[in-house]
Amino acid sequence: MDLPILSELTREEDVRHRVRELRFFEESFRRNLALRLENTGMTSRTDRAKLHAAFLAWVDNFHVTREIAEADRRDFVCYAAGRMLAELFRHEPLLISNSGKSADPILLEWPEGSVYASYCLGVALSVLKQDFNGAPTLTDASRDRRVWQSIRENIRDNPDYAIPFLDLLIGQTPNWTDPSLPERRPAVRAKQAMAA
Repeated sequence: MDLPILSELTREEDVRHRVRELRFFEESFRRNLALRLENTGMTSRTDRAKLHAAFLAWVDNFHVTREIAEADRRDFVCYAAGRMLAELFRHEPLLISNSGKSADPILLEWPEGSVYASYCLGVALSVLKQDFNGAPTLTDASRDRRVWQSIRENIRDNPDYAIPFLDLLIGQTPNWTDPSLPERRPAVRAKQAMAA
């Protein structure tokens, strides 16, 4: 999967805090959309009210769950990015035409899902790089159409499956059972068990 926004985000200062500002979120999301659709011939329409609703739902959840970051800050970055992805799927602010061309089969098959995921992965990886001196590379699942087809079906039933989906793409252990509960994440539970 191509993440064209990643290089731009890593040049920004303090992405971890800036992405919590609506203006930065909206501008960087639109920039990612433009980069992902560049030279494809695909057209898009963004419902700004839905985009803002997704952002506000994400920020609300972030503030409610951020105390769990004390258990494992690195893992919380992944959870927060997955939660952002879930809110984008829940609110569906994009409508993208499928008529176009791209070397990326996932972009052609599920353009909205590909754009949402590329943005959230770009945010997660840039924060991990800035705050933890390195970020993982995407796993093979990021290019596997069967994985994307499966998650597309599951997200229709429960958008919170986007959280373990993002974990899968960056090599984290996914929590498919309780995806919306950060305290039930494998990395957090392991740290808590070590502290006990």
